[in-house]
Parts: sequence; structure tokens; C-alpha cells
Amino acid sequence: MKELGASSRELHRQGGEFAGKTGKIDFVIGVEGDAAQIVEGAVAVGLPREKTKFFATPTAAAEFLVGFVRPGDLLLVKGSRSVKMERIVEAMLGRFAPLDAPNVGVGH
Repeated sequence: MKELGASSRELHRQGGEFAGKTGKIDFVIGVEGDAAQIVEGAVAVGLPREKTKFFATPTAAAEFLVGFVRPGDLLLVKGSRSVKMERIVEAMLGRFAPLDAPNVGVGH
């Protein structure tokens, strides 16, 4: 979403607000830059701050998530390729993919 230009902060915040309002999201994480507004938007509509985290890098987020996510959890990873969010996906596949799973690529 880095491509959003001047609207980036507000659109990130609106995304967090939407996620928080659904009542179906257990935890919200933002990674790098304006993604901090995703966290702030979710908190603004009532998601407890302790159910949010912001990370400056995708590597830091991946390190946290490897220890946080449990089998059976649903994890959505969304972000600009410029932020290298695929590092999170790769870490999750390394931790949770069955040994006999076919090669799984990271989408573009």
C-alpha cells in the first residue's frame, strides 16, 4: 500500500478501523511506515492495544509471529512488495508447512 501516496496514512487507518469493527479479528499487526496507522485505527474502534503490535521490519514481525501463531490459526499477510512481507510468509512456511508439502511459492 506504499503506492497510495498522500492518502496512505488515512487509508491504512481506515483498514485498521474496518478490521477492528468486524469483531472477528483477534490480533492486528502493522509492519513498517504507515502500517502503524492500521494498528491505531483498530485501537480507535475498540480493539485492545494489547491485541496489537507494530514492527519496524518484516524480519522482526516474522520472528514474533513464528512464536505467536499456533496450528489452526488463520493469518492474513498483506503488504507492499517493497516492504518485503514475503519474509513473513517464508518464515511461516518454514515453521508450519508439512515436510511432504509441495513447493509453495509466494504470490506477487
